[in-house]
Amino acid sequence: MYLAIDTFSEILGIAVFDKSHLIVLQEYYKKKPFSEFLTPKLEQILDELSLSPEELKGVIVNRGPGSYTGIRVGVTVAKTLAYSLNIPIYAFRTNDAIAYRYRFFKGRIVVLINAGKGEVYISEYISKSGNIETISDISLKTFADLELVESEDTLILYKNLDIHLKNSVELKESIVYDGSLYALKNSLLEDKFKLEPLYIRGL
Repeated sequence: MYLAIDTFSEILGIAVFDKSHLIVLQEYYKKKPFSEFLTPKLEQILDELSLSPEELKGVIVNRGPGSYTGIRVGVTVAKTLAYSLNIPIYAFRTNDAIAYRYRFFKGRIVVLINAGKGEVYISEYISKSGNIETISDISLKTFADLELVESEDTLILYKNLDIHLKNSVELKESIVYDGSLYALKNSLLEDKFKLEPLYIRGL
């Protein structure tokens, strides 16, 4: 069994699954501070499943970008679990997981996340045959400088932004499960002592 945590936004996502079967997927909207809520909720979920922490094969966490405070809490809890249980820790990036959710779209994928202060975290991908390939890594840009156009071969995925294009989709759920599958598929194993939140400095 794997335990996964996503705290990049106002939606806290927790998943428990094996490699082929999702057992639990729970989302909590604006349950803040996550630091007071996350650990008891994890314990409750494992208890309800009659699952001992020692049965976990690994822990998976979103390392960002996103809410830096939220990401820091998620990464800290995941590292603590990995260390105390002596199990592997995997980490995925927010934009990659969002793109991976739409991996069966054929064409260009643009992922945009509100970074505050009129800025966005942006990255671009090519999706084909159920796989995504990064063509532009995550960077920080001003929203006003973006040139977004409607195109049948381009899909725009966004979070907490005001975008009204026919080829755009707003993310309203956690990406905890998509990110976990992406992390395992790509063997995104991290050092449980050195893993840190992904922080992209402002312009």
